[in-house]
Amino acid sequence: MDFLWFQVLLLMTLFSLCRPVTVKSSGPPAPAMSKDTEIYYAEAEYDWNGDGSPDRFRLRVQKEMAPIVEGLEQTPSKNQHWMYHCWLMVESGFDNSALWEDEWSVKEPDMLSFREILDFRAPDQFFRDWFTWKYGADQSQKHNLNSFQVRQLENREVSEDVLASEMKRLKIEGVGASELKREILDDKSSRIFVYRGCQREDIRWVIYVPRLRKTMMFQHGFAD
Repeated sequence: MDFLWFQVLLLMTLFSLCRPVTVKSSGPPAPAMSKDTEIYYAEAEYDWNGDGSPDRFRLRVQKEMAPIVEGLEQTPSKNQHWMYHCWLMVESGFDNSALWEDEWSVKEPDMLSFREILDFRAPDQFFRDWFTWKYGADQSQKHNLNSFQVRQLENREVSEDVLASEMKRLKIEGVGASELKREILDDKSSRIFVYRGCQREDIRWVIYVPRLRKTMMFQHGFAD
């Protein structure tokens, strides 16, 4: 009888040791989402690098609750507010490589300032139609936001300082910022994407440079 109990105990021990093991991903944790979390997607296709294949522009926006930071040390307080966390990714239509990646957040109160440029009923409409807004017939900078363009740039639109910073970030050597600026200005068909980030003044100008085979920012904010 004791031998029978010993066999039962042995089987129970083996069963406990052979249960499936849950493997956790080593990647970054997924953003915390509650039942009130809203997610918006918008997509568009443009041939940004001029290789004949349309590249995929994808915007993902997650409305989430975030703590309000206070003081010089930016200490989180108990108060919270809604914010829109945005991810923009552009993938090559030729080989699926990343042409451009960006990330920013918009506080819900700041959405009101967007109405100065666009007329939308609610934030979800703004983000879902992000690539398709019509700005009117004027040629002001408001007309250029959230749009892909092929045109010749003006001197005031290209910042040598921004180019120098980008060249350092991308570790580009063998060419100076002033030389690269002249090359960009001489191109009558620069392929650029201009969009707005977290605030009214946060205008981001990005260009594909064929010589370098890279996309890089060349202006930040409204051009003078």
